[in-house]
Amino acid sequence: MKGLALLHGWGFGPQAWSGWAEAFPERPVVLLDAGYFGPRMLDLPAHAEGWVGIGHSLGFAQLLGMDEPWRGLIGLGAFLRFCSGPGQAQGAAPETLDAMTARLDVDPQDVLTRFLRRCGLKGQRVEAPGPEGLQRLKDDLDILRGLNVATPRCTAPMLLLHAQDDRIAPQPLAQEALERLASARLQVFPSGGHALPQTRTGDCLALCREFLHALD
Repeated sequence: MKGLALLHGWGFGPQAWSGWAEAFPERPVVLLDAGYFGPRMLDLPAHAEGWVGIGHSLGFAQLLGMDEPWRGLIGLGAFLRFCSGPGQAQGAAPETLDAMTARLDVDPQDVLTRFLRRCGLKGQRVEAPGPEGLQRLKDDLDILRGLNVATPRCTAPMLLLHAQDDRIAPQPLAQEALERLASARLQVFPSGGHALPQTRTGDCLALCREFLHALD
């Protein structure tokens, strides 16, 4: 069966996928790691039947940009452009990301705690990133600031899952991604915020299984 490669979003770690690997005991599952709170791990082993990527937030765009012949891609709270700009009112203000970058040097745990709260996760314990992790958080904020994938190379089947009340990536960004991804379909939940892997685990897993079944 096709394997699953899961990549979390900015400010998260592989623990954001708690329960996901166990939900697919019949498949090889790799939890990729952007390296914010531990060693970076973005390499996939060879697998004869190929890989389906599941990315949360920035993780989806990063999977999309990898040199990997994906058999399918699933995005949770995903987008191809993050910041607002000329003629693009939807999205985060670039100045907001600049302020977060500066604040990371002063109190990274406060930045991450506030961010997770806006994602819809209250009272979640936040690790303090080490020096390398802190730099990766800054680097990836810079990537988010300039992200604008106009013509994705990947044409594999895709499923986008989004929440109407997402305060980090407003729903129009998901709609924009849908328009740019010819092979994608979009499922919108009425609630769930920006942390769908954790806030709507069961609903997301059910739709992922349905998507994977159609690929197999």
